[in-house]
Amino acid sequence: MSYYEQKIPPVRDSRLQLADSYSGSACDLLDCQKEGCLMRKNRSFWQSGSCQMSLTLMMAATVQNSVIVLHSPAGCGSMLGPIGVSSNRGRVQRGLPPTPANWLATDLTETDVIGGGERKLREAIEYADREFRPEIIFVVSTCAPNIIGDDVAEVVESEKDKVSAKVVGLHCPGFKSRVVASAYDAFYHGLLRDIPFEPEPWKDYVPLDPSDPKYPMERAKENYQKSHTINLWNATSIGVADENEIERLLTALGLKVRIFAEYSSLDEYRQISQAALNVSMCNVHDDYMLKYLEEKYGMPYYIAGMPIGFTETRRWLVGIAAHFGLEAEAEKLADYEEKLAREAIEPFLPKVRGKRAIIGGGVVRAGAEAVALAEFGIDILSIKAYHYDDNAEDVYAEVAEKLPDAHVSVSTQLFEFSHQLRTLKPDFVITHNGTHGAAAKLGVPSVQLFSTEGAFFGYTGFWQILRRIVFALGNTSYQTRLAKHIKQPYRDWYWEADTFSFIKE
Repeated sequence: MSYYEQKIPPVRDSRLQLADSYSGSACDLLDCQKEGCLMRKNRSFWQSGSCQMSLTLMMAATVQNSVIVLHSPAGCGSMLGPIGVSSNRGRVQRGLPPTPANWLATDLTETDVIGGGERKLREAIEYADREFRPEIIFVVSTCAPNIIGDDVAEVVESEKDKVSAKVVGLHCPGFKSRVVASAYDAFYHGLLRDIPFEPEPWKDYVPLDPSDPKYPMERAKENYQKSHTINLWNATSIGVADENEIERLLTALGLKVRIFAEYSSLDEYRQISQAALNVSMCNVHDDYMLKYLEEKYGMPYYIAGMPIGFTETRRWLVGIAAHFGLEAEAEKLADYEEKLAREAIEPFLPKVRGKRAIIGGGVVRAGAEAVALAEFGIDILSIKAYHYDDNAEDVYAEVAEKLPDAHVSVSTQLFEFSHQLRTLKPDFVITHNGTHGAAAKLGVPSVQLFSTEGAFFGYTGFWQILRRIVFALGNTSYQTRLAKHIKQPYRDWYWEADTFSFIKE
């Protein structure tokens, strides 16, 4: 049975070679992947981890005119407050009206854990439909119902005929996967099973009459528009500035761009199949959905790293343009954009050349950023990816080729990150949100790896990241003073040990 036919999506652990515990070179990482030894690597001690439910909620909360029903204890909804604020800000930035993040929980208790919570879930779905009249109800199946055996998939199926909204099951119990990226698959699996991707006649378009003399011309116009349309797939970590930069470049090639799946509506989802190419902005994020669309509708897809830095942005643009026979136009566009960007970044280069850096965060973004910055003279000491799977193979093949001496680790552990900072003593770090405090306490200036408030992709994004690095290097007084007054929570024996001594087979 195909993954897409299953009621509950597979976790990445079962469909991809992946790692969450690794230290070595990019070349050895690729070899270990081919030999199948990545999953055998583990830790004898863990300090922290992530729940895939949080990422699933981040994606679902952005969908227009939707309600989230958490089948969980009430505490699982604690993160929906800040998620709702973030989603609203994203709506405003995209010109959409701000709306509250409507959600409710079944509030599973000890009694429900013993007797089951399916009845409460049915009531919650029907109440959400009556109270909010949404277009989509996302039913989020969390750890508790999966432990006690509630058949959430069956409840979702049976409720579809009882409510007016589309009911979408999102199965994301955190304990089932070692990598938080399984959350993306859970969200997309719910969409592809329960949301239509084809336009409806009379609702989305007026059917053409073959006997009408204008039929051939109108039909040709439709085919032309579809053949020059791209579906661009975004992610929670990709803000409107990045979307605008990529849309600007693709539009300059004469292509029409539609952006999915976050901040989209039910009406927009029905247009997904009406495009010539699906383009991912992150290898790790979209492969599950894009492979489904190829299997279901015969739509080709393009997944090739991230458009970060001059070399990767050019390759990314030309790769997309090749599908439309526009390679020459894409090369000319890249030449023009690079000329402008090189003039803009020239004042920054003397201030960053020779500086030593550690880059940590999402596996594709961290690898792509490291390669891009190394081209302009920054010494990459280490790349720290939060996880690794097959989708990142091409990116790390390039890391192995261009940065053979750079250390690569796969780790979400803050204690290993702190040890690296103290041991390697970088001039600055580029790191994921939530880890800047650890860097500051060790006196190391830091730069955000991504932010929805600024651009990181394309030519505008590369100029902005260099500007941020220069600013961080020139403003270190806070980190310097903080490091003098903070006592680290680690004993001396840990600082003296190898950074990754807790990784084992």
